[in-house]
Amino acid sequence: MKNFSFSTFNVFSILVIIILIVLILLPFNLINMEQAERIAKWKSVYEELKYSFELVNLHEGSIIPTPEEAGKIITDEYIMTRFIPYFNFKDDNIFNPYKHGYRKMNGSPVIKTSQFYFNRFLMRKDGVLIGVKENPKAGLNENQPLYYMFVDINGIKKPNRIGQDIFVINIFKTQIKALGDGKKQRVLKTNCSPIGNGLYCSEYYLRGGRF
Repeated sequence: MKNFSFSTFNVFSILVIIILIVLILLPFNLINMEQAERIAKWKSVYEELKYSFELVNLHEGSIIPTPEEAGKIITDEYIMTRFIPYFNFKDDNIFNPYKHGYRKMNGSPVIKTSQFYFNRFLMRKDGVLIGVKENPKAGLNENQPLYYMFVDINGIKKPNRIGQDIFVINIFKTQIKALGDGKKQRVLKTNCSPIGNGLYCSEYYLRGGRF
């Protein structure tokens, strides 16, 4: 009888340990599943955007016009409205939904003076937020993108973190590339980690990198 009781206690103890392990690991598994879904969506959205940019380039003669080509001063708002016929936007209402801002992958805030701080957005019909901002360094190097595009694949919903649901695209005169294009894989992986800012996740995930 004593041996039976001891065996029952052991089985019960093992079950308790297994349950505790499952409860501990479950949140991490759910987070990984959610991020895997976001990565898949980013890849899909990126392909859609590439096609849209190809249409802009084909129909307009270039993605980003010169002031002479446009016949006016080029602004971020002008570039955004230029994309309206091609990007399936909900409407032409440019707004800022981030009342409390958004953050980098490592949790630090994106300050207003940052090169990658965006505050004007258009929303696609599927809820994806799009922002466009001129690259102030573009004139210093012809290999620099002329503009950056901000893409929040799940709109105003959290986590609102670069590298998780927020990604960045380099816009050149006649083509686009995900931010991080041309970087070595180890550089992308380090940047797209809890210690990095997540900006290169845009390219890292397209190459098959994992969260």
